[in-house]
Amino acid sequence: MGSKLSPVIIIVLVVVVIAIVGFAVSMFTSDENSGNASGNAEEKIVPVIEATVNTSEENQDRVIITVVATTADELGIESITLPDGTTVNGDTKEYTVTENGNYTFKAKGANGEEISTNVVVENIRPVSAENPYIPEGFEHIGGDVNSGFVIQDTFGNQFVWIPVPTGILTRNTMLNSDFEESNTTSSELVNSVAKNFGFYIARFEASSYDINGKKVAASMAGKIPWTNVTYTDAYQASLDMAGAFGYPEGIKTAIVNSYAWDTTLEWINQNIPNYSTNTSYGNYSGTIFPTGQTQSDIVNNVCDMAGNVREWTTEIDKSVVEEDSKTKRNNKNTTTPSATSAVKRTVRGGSANLNKVANSHIGYYEDLSDGYWGFRTILYK
Repeated sequence: MGSKLSPVIIIVLVVVVIAIVGFAVSMFTSDENSGNASGNAEEKIVPVIEATVNTSEENQDRVIITVVATTADELGIESITLPDGTTVNGDTKEYTVTENGNYTFKAKGANGEEISTNVVVENIRPVSAENPYIPEGFEHIGGDVNSGFVIQDTFGNQFVWIPVPTGILTRNTMLNSDFEESNTTSSELVNSVAKNFGFYIARFEASSYDINGKKVAASMAGKIPWTNVTYTDAYQASLDMAGAFGYPEGIKTAIVNSYAWDTTLEWINQNIPNYSTNTSYGNYSGTIFPTGQTQSDIVNNVCDMAGNVREWTTEIDKSVVEEDSKTKRNNKNTTTPSATSAVKRTVRGGSANLNKVANSHIGYYEDLSDGYWGFRTILYK
């Protein structure tokens, strides 16, 4: 016979079981509450980002998107990342857009949390040969696409739009193995025109301009052209132009290349047949005139491509030809090339003391300079 548990023992056992169950429940509840508390402590506040477009008008050249990031977190906003990948500190930023498309902005809080927003821009007019882009800081001051669309910056530099409806530039020496066009800025221009269907050429031969202690190229009316300049110095002065005058990011300047020169002449020839192959237009008087003052050589609002001063270009002349003896006789202040000079760059057009047509070109060592040689710039994006 099994013995029976006494009532006292049963009561004790029940109390023990209840105590154990109560302890387990309290531990589970405590852990759960502890977890919630921990979760609340670790929960971070996500920032808020708002983007507004400055205009809804159609056919704008550009719009400005203003981005403002806010957060309830006391640590504040750390940075904003722009569509081009640039990250800027702070909670507010303006971003200029010149093309239609989707633009994504990101905001990051100082607590590490991030958020992004997408802005759709649809009201910028499509760029074409007939609708030139106008870089920020420039304004259209006269002429149309057919007669010469002129823009000007705040300093007075002027450029003329060269329309290229096909998006393909002209280069007359393309099939001539004696000439080579491999400069980086030439490739950039080819790519730019394929996308934008045109480029800007300086309205005037380059003059020297001192800005913030730096000597750079300018395209201003009524200035004495910058001569006695080597190709190397002219090339650098042209590159420096955009930065010195504060042009917006993505807008570049460079010395004229063979593509730009030949395409410009082809465009002018459409209005003035044979302009590029005769000497009826340029200044061949013997005296260099200030830029834009040879009335016969203002064509489609572009000045002095035929005469006044000959102009350096990036094109390399690989032909083995002796230097033009007539030029050497007439240009008595031509420097002699250094012993290390090996590259010839093509000089285009004629000058006040040399009756040559706008389409002429001949190579000279790039460290030569002459009192009747200058250069011209281009502008593109």
